[in-house]
Amino acid sequence: MAETLLEQTRGLHEDMEHFERVICKDLKQETKSHKDKLFQSHRVRKRLDQIQESARKLIKIYEDEDKARKEEIEALGGEDKVFSKFYDRLKEIREYHRKFPNHELTEAEDDTPLLKEEPHVEFTGEEGLGRYLDLHDLYQRFCNLRQQQQAGKGGKKGKEYLTSFSDFSSLPRAQRMSKGFSEYLEALLAYLTGFYERTQPLAQLGRTLTKVGEEFAPRWEAGQVAGWEDRGVPAAPSASGLELEAFSSAEELEILGADRLKEALTQLGLKCGGTTKDRAARLWLTRDTPLEKLDRKHFAKGVVPPCVAADPAAAAKATAQARAVALLEVKVRKMAELLVNVIADTKGKVEKKQAQTYEEMQAELAEAEAEVAAPDDEEEDDFVYNPLKLPLGWDGKPIPYWLYKLHGLNQEFKCEICGNQSYWGRRAYEKHFKEYKHQQGMRSLGIPNNKMFYEVTKIEDALQLWKSIQVRRIGRAGRGPDDEEFEDASGNVYSKKTYEDLRRQGLI
Repeated sequence: MAETLLEQTRGLHEDMEHFERVICKDLKQETKSHKDKLFQSHRVRKRLDQIQESARKLIKIYEDEDKARKEEIEALGGEDKVFSKFYDRLKEIREYHRKFPNHELTEAEDDTPLLKEEPHVEFTGEEGLGRYLDLHDLYQRFCNLRQQQQAGKGGKKGKEYLTSFSDFSSLPRAQRMSKGFSEYLEALLAYLTGFYERTQPLAQLGRTLTKVGEEFAPRWEAGQVAGWEDRGVPAAPSASGLELEAFSSAEELEILGADRLKEALTQLGLKCGGTTKDRAARLWLTRDTPLEKLDRKHFAKGVVPPCVAADPAAAAKATAQARAVALLEVKVRKMAELLVNVIADTKGKVEKKQAQTYEEMQAELAEAEAEVAAPDDEEEDDFVYNPLKLPLGWDGKPIPYWLYKLHGLNQEFKCEICGNQSYWGRRAYEKHFKEYKHQQGMRSLGIPNNKMFYEVTKIEDALQLWKSIQVRRIGRAGRGPDDEEFEDASGNVYSKKTYEDLRRQGLI
């Protein structure tokens, strides 16, 4: 049966409504594991893409650029040969049903296959179904950058790289302007965006990155991008900090040493490599030759020579290159903000893995594979019969009643200082005196939380005890020398003055 444009329009609208119903049913399903949530998000994303595809087809039909829809509507509503067109259409329908007699058009839709569909999402073994990042290849590329090798640093450690791969402030400008670093940034951004799209298929990542690009443009023009305030065209320094007129030859400059020559060359933006003789010869060139006339081969990478800065075309090219690198850095930092929880989990996994033995890693891998291979139809009963409202144990079930009585969990202790907080069991009650909430309550009363106030839970009792302690301290501090008591051999007690008088008289 040949489909008309009106029939196609009706079918597309029906498909869109069907996909919307499937999405609602899918979102109503309870997901317990990370794998179920991931597959559900990808199923919903697929249905949304199908709805958008149908909507694009409908827009094309409604725009009716070839006027076919308008002609079809006019043909149906025309006064000429109305019955002949009707019978022609009826003949097509009968012919279709004669060829397909078993085609049931009114059967109920079964959405079960769509709801149980498991989309194919590729993850590496290190990524663990989107729980962790796999930056091994990118870490190797970062360590193999040419400038990193020349500096002899060998790159950062793996754990440090996880937390600082989006921080480029410590890298020299020469390395950031290199072609290898740009390719590394593109690969890093591509991986992070791909990982985010695989783990968060319903997020609008494209809009987020577009907004980042729009906000980047005015900040770049204003010189507000961190690390690129000069917009990629730093001015070459004009002073080296040395008075070259005091030297008569390059050989005399070698007396200063390689480190001092390197410092002077760096201040001028010149290359500082080579032997001490090479550095002295390079610095001696600036004695009689201005930097504007010096060959650009003597300048370090990332430094725009004055002769190039004066050329508008060369300056524009350097600015465009720096802008592209800065935009990549900003986007990488944004992706790191979106994946901050995943990065923290990845760091924790790396630290845990470093402390594990080979047998422990194999056992953990086998457990993960068993969890993935477990059938989904094994659903646990969420309802737990607990009429006595006993505390739950490690297995999620109520603890035995005898254990509940043994630990005294049926006894309630209230603490007025903690805001009438209830503590069940003697152990929890004794432990709470060292907790922050009780300490804060004592601090608000102006009372120190020490052993003298142990098991004091009422505010009035605590204040009275603190008052009596202060009175006792004041009385002990204000006692004079006459208040001292002395005892003779017969057991008689005298004050110090009386005892001294009697002793001098020889009476005692």
